[in-house]
Amino acid sequence: MLLSIFFMAVLAAPQAPVDASATTGKAELAPLFAAAQKDPARIVPLLVDASAKLAAANGKEAQLLGDTLEPFARRAFFGPERLADMDKLGLAIHTVAKGENPTKIAQRYHIDAGILGYLNKDYDERKLRVGETLKVIDLSDSSLQIEVHKSVYRLSAWRTLPNGKGKVLVAYAPVGLGANESPTPLGTTKIVNRVLKPSWTNPVTKQTFADGDPGNVLGGYWIALDSEGIGKTGIGMHGYTGSAPANWIEQPASSGCVRMLQPDIDRVFHLAIEGTPVVIKP
Repeated sequence: MLLSIFFMAVLAAPQAPVDASATTGKAELAPLFAAAQKDPARIVPLLVDASAKLAAANGKEAQLLGDTLEPFARRAFFGPERLADMDKLGLAIHTVAKGENPTKIAQRYHIDAGILGYLNKDYDERKLRVGETLKVIDLSDSSLQIEVHKSVYRLSAWRTLPNGKGKVLVAYAPVGLGANESPTPLGTTKIVNRVLKPSWTNPVTKQTFADGDPGNVLGGYWIALDSEGIGKTGIGMHGYTGSAPANWIEQPASSGCVRMLQPDIDRVFHLAIEGTPVVIKP
């Protein structure tokens, strides 16, 4: 109960002082959040400690903690701040060498080049200079995993910590899932293909719509999942422009796929490349 009261207070009033009495058990996170709100140098310790609590939590408790932690994860993994001790999270500084381009740099770190724009202020892929430094997410150890939590309609992205002791939350986002007659399947799979500006075939009418056509509802993104492990073909993650988010986000409305808000699918698309494991949980 104390944890719920604390996090609701944080969401409602980010700058409000933290109740010092809420410091036992999981409420020990209260001072960590308060410190990180005031001092960027405290964001890395917060992410490490709160991620450990989140990984052990379930259901609504996990959702509340994940939603509260998400803005700090976004600052670290999708923002240009060069945080103190960010190497402990797997974030690195890359110095551009002669002959390198965004694609080569991304391949080295097992990411999509599009994420470099999130991580570097005034980034311009056409104007890279030898000796320029770039903030990158180093996933060269293939340590990224995506999880979909059906009970709370959330997607989480995790990176194993470089020291091997636990994992850290990289992203946390609401999703829409399969309707009752076409549920999103459970299981362990992986990303097998990613397409920007894909065409889309209506599963009912079988009519195909090109990207840009009002009949194409994918929002410009398609992340295909391997059927092995989930027992169903044609399942993936994508944006959705078929109706207002209020009609489908955090609801059972799709043909089995994982629908995401446009800003969130863009982040996941550029973070999680082919081969990234995906676990769909109850």
